Amino acid sequence: MARIAKKKASFGTSMGVSSIIAILVILVLVVFSALSITTSKADLTLSQKSSAGIQAFYEADAEAEDMLCEVAIALNSGDTWKSELTQNGYEVTPSEEGYIIKYTVPVDRNRNLNVELLAKDDGALTRELWQVVPANEWVPDNSINLFK
Repeated sequence: MARIAKKKASFGTSMGVSSIIAILVILVLVVFSALSITTSKADLTLSQKSSAGIQAFYEADAEAEDMLCEVAIALNSGDTWKSELTQNGYEVTPSEEGYIIKYTVPVDRNRNLNVELLAKDDGALTRELWQVVPANEWVPDNSINLFK
């Protein structure tokens, strides 16, 4: 009897495995591209907020420098400089070394630039404080509403 060659049953496993790998690679690339776009948008938003905050600070700093020039001009104007500065919104208080001149410039709705200057008796003007501080005092929320 002649032997009849049997054909091997082929299920196409080589084609199926490569298709599954290709689909998984495409899926991973799509997920990574979506994550990349999301991260880029978050970075853009953060950089825009940072830029706006820095710009607001430098605008307030420039205004504080202008006010410092007004103080220096008032100090050179004569003996009426204390009343002149007080009328213009500056706080003038005597100290051991001379006079402390205080003023505040708003940076944004959350921050202020506080400035303290020391006007010495010999006519020198020095910066004692040039600091950004929170505009409002932080009040913690101590309430615990577990069941409502």
